[in-house]
Amino acid sequence: MEDTTMGEAPDIPVDELMATELDPAALMDPMDDLFGDTADGLDMPAPIPAAPLPASLGIRISNMQGVGCTSMLAWSNAGYMAEISRIGCAISFRTVIRHQQSGRSTLSKESKHLVPSPDDAHFAHIQFSGPGTELAAADSLGGVHVYTMTGVLGRLQAAPTRTSLKEGQGTELERVVGLHWLQLWPAEFRAPYITPATKVNGKWLTQMRVLDQHVPQVHHALENRSALLYVTATSNLVLLYQNEQGIWHSTAVQLEDWQFTRDLLTHAAIGEEGDHLVLTTHDFSRRFRVFKITIQWNITQQSLSNGTTTTISPTIDIRHLTLLNHVGPQQAQSTKLSSLCVIPAIQQFAEQGSPTATTVVAVFTHAPSRMIDAQQEAFSVLAIWTLESITPTLHEYFATPKTNGQTSAQPAVTVLRRQQDVLTNNVILDVRAMYHNTVVALTNSGGAIEWYNRSTWTPIESFGDTSVASSLPQGGFEYVPAEHIAHVALNTDGSAMIITRPNGTFGVKYVRPRYTWGLLEDGISDTKGIIETAIVCLARQYAIVSSSNGATDETLAILPPNLSYDLRALFLQQAFRNLCRTLDVSLLDPQRQQQTVLKEQTHLRVLSAQLALGTRLGSPERDFAGQFAYVYLNMRSISITLAQTFSTRDGTLFSRSPDLVPSLIPLVTWVTDLIIFIADSLAVVKRNLQRGSSAKEALERLVAETGNPALHILLCSFPRVLLRMQTSAIAVYLKWIEIAKARAQTVEHKQQMDAFCEMVKNMPFAYNHFAEMLMEFDAAVRSAYTEAGSSSEERVDVELAMMIEGTVPDELESAVEMLMGVLLPRFESQADMGKLYFWRTEWLGIHGDHVPQGKIAVRYDAVRKVRLTSNMTLRVCRRCGSEMEDLSQEALRVAPDWVKHGQRQCFCQGSWWPVG
Repeated sequence: MEDTTMGEAPDIPVDELMATELDPAALMDPMDDLFGDTADGLDMPAPIPAAPLPASLGIRISNMQGVGCTSMLAWSNAGYMAEISRIGCAISFRTVIRHQQSGRSTLSKESKHLVPSPDDAHFAHIQFSGPGTELAAADSLGGVHVYTMTGVLGRLQAAPTRTSLKEGQGTELERVVGLHWLQLWPAEFRAPYITPATKVNGKWLTQMRVLDQHVPQVHHALENRSALLYVTATSNLVLLYQNEQGIWHSTAVQLEDWQFTRDLLTHAAIGEEGDHLVLTTHDFSRRFRVFKITIQWNITQQSLSNGTTTTISPTIDIRHLTLLNHVGPQQAQSTKLSSLCVIPAIQQFAEQGSPTATTVVAVFTHAPSRMIDAQQEAFSVLAIWTLESITPTLHEYFATPKTNGQTSAQPAVTVLRRQQDVLTNNVILDVRAMYHNTVVALTNSGGAIEWYNRSTWTPIESFGDTSVASSLPQGGFEYVPAEHIAHVALNTDGSAMIITRPNGTFGVKYVRPRYTWGLLEDGISDTKGIIETAIVCLARQYAIVSSSNGATDETLAILPPNLSYDLRALFLQQAFRNLCRTLDVSLLDPQRQQQTVLKEQTHLRVLSAQLALGTRLGSPERDFAGQFAYVYLNMRSISITLAQTFSTRDGTLFSRSPDLVPSLIPLVTWVTDLIIFIADSLAVVKRNLQRGSSAKEALERLVAETGNPALHILLCSFPRVLLRMQTSAIAVYLKWIEIAKARAQTVEHKQQMDAFCEMVKNMPFAYNHFAEMLMEFDAAVRSAYTEAGSSSEERVDVELAMMIEGTVPDELESAVEMLMGVLLPRFESQADMGKLYFWRTEWLGIHGDHVPQGKIAVRYDAVRKVRLTSNMTLRVCRRCGSEMEDLSQEALRVAPDWVKHGQRQCFCQGSWWPVG
């Protein structure tokens, strides 16, 4: 081989060599400096040398300049973080947990479930897939290992693999220099674009745009199957992919042959461009090579006795597009490439200042040595090229067609067109394109982000326009720079980052408003508009992350625990408007009501935020908004279980396994006690109704004093539909349990079913009596809306006010009067009011009734509604703090299907974190 080292010694300019020769005379101090004053005009202050970079940051920069894949931290879109240990022997996991008592979010301890490195190598790079449920870990010998999340955050296991690559025979020459996950089909292609919020006539308006699903895109040929590409220093391009059964396979192709060490790659980056990928590589000779990568999946289907099996045998097609020599910044030649990325063009459905093209961004960094150039500042330069296709033009002589012939058309060629460099006075550790590639975040070593508009490559600043909310930096949010950090990873939208400090400690940072959250009453500054814009900005960010199935807890962590009720309400209202397509179904027919409520899922994500934020100021007790969200989210979780269980189309419900019936008893009991709680709450209001006061006033007083959501479970259309569905399902369940008792397979199950039937006999009223009252009240609400002539937009405003603020709207006052004056008295005449008064409903966990929270001593499983015991292994919801038994894989295999599906997340839509 021609070269014997991995790189060439840097050329030292002649000026620098001469500067190292010291003149003895220059070492002597002038006499004036020793014994007298300096001459006039010469008393200039001595320059203060720049503070040296921490050793850990210097090492980090050196590693980034040596090889492309060196990320020691990664933040999953599912809501947890991964960290490679200092010596690379294991990967550990953490998350952010919200504490209900304080309302603050803190970093958890390391999960006890570690991922060990291979025996013959150490981990060098980690990178999550788009959804965040899978992790790719590159080792020091060029191997890539895939791990899959199982059950809870921070618990991953090695994915089943059948790869044709030879494992255990790699060398450091084959280290990974670039890695790219393909987007998951169809989940990652459904994320909408939400336009910037604009204030018009006092209302903040946005639009939701969706990507045309027929536009050619690069993804795995099978639905919900993952794939990734990685490039080694020896120019080997590898495709790892799952087959139909979820087992990982691989195929590889050589980009180019290499002969000398200068041909080895240092960095590689991959990005999508329509139906193919663009790959850019950089080698030790400072050359860019750009390739077009096309994947042919080669799908075949086979008919078997138990169904159809789909197999894929992908091949990779490579086309060389262009070559660029002597890559470097336009100035500052002392820098060295530290990172490389390919940013796809902005999709047409996303707003942009001007059309964009696929862009290659190279970060060149100068990190001064402590010994040689300690006086210099560290900095980075972004060199930017756009990938463009042009048709060469011929000289006019050749372009003139002949009299008896035609001039042949010139084939188009691809070029890298140089754009203006972006110079920053900080060391850039990460470049990330966000939100459909409209915003670029440059994370620097000071623990801050420099935000740039993708179309213009100009900095995004807070320009004080309080009628537009378009992004975090424009809304006045920023990171407070602090001490240097060596490693960093961002969450989904850049509102939070995890960092490794120079002393090796792990931490999390959030963006903060440039201005205070409180109003300034100095008579000079008016911050009301600024604060309102900031809240609307965060509501839009919450909707953006929610719509892309990302974790939203970090967005909520930005809001202070003592945020005023008005600002909380504004945040929730805007999040609902940004995200939800339907909030009122009162005027639909019953069948369409049920279909709409079960199908609509986006509103659950906002109600989850309402639960997290719904506490009284300075107290862990929930206010009305929190109570309503708590009850509704539980109702929705149970309704989905009942709907899936009872939706057998072949009429075989009653012949299904009798073991399924006892598992549903806690859920049906929860619904039963909720119905009793609602009836008792209404009866209390009726008893305390003062002469001369209206039912509307009495109910509003109840909400203000206790936060009791009972009436609004009936008033709001979505929970009213769920309650009607549940009462109908219970009627079917009562028939089913009578049949199942005779077929019980264990004495325990027989006793459980007997106890439930006995409880039903002793109820204060019959289910059908409550169902009749509910149906008549539903008709009264429909009639009230019709008589008021409310438009669909006005009904949405009414629904939002009821769900968030607990108001009793004037439009529905007639329905409320009918409920309290006609329907409830008739219901009470059919009920045992003594039993109703003494029925215990504390275990429901609703804090608005007559039993204080402190009296509830027994803990219940958040999903299965069974008691938790001291010998159970638990998991905790990182958002609401609810607990559930952490069922083992063996227990899940024999559990009913509804338990397998329901245990994936908390009823509040939060993710589970293992306890201990």
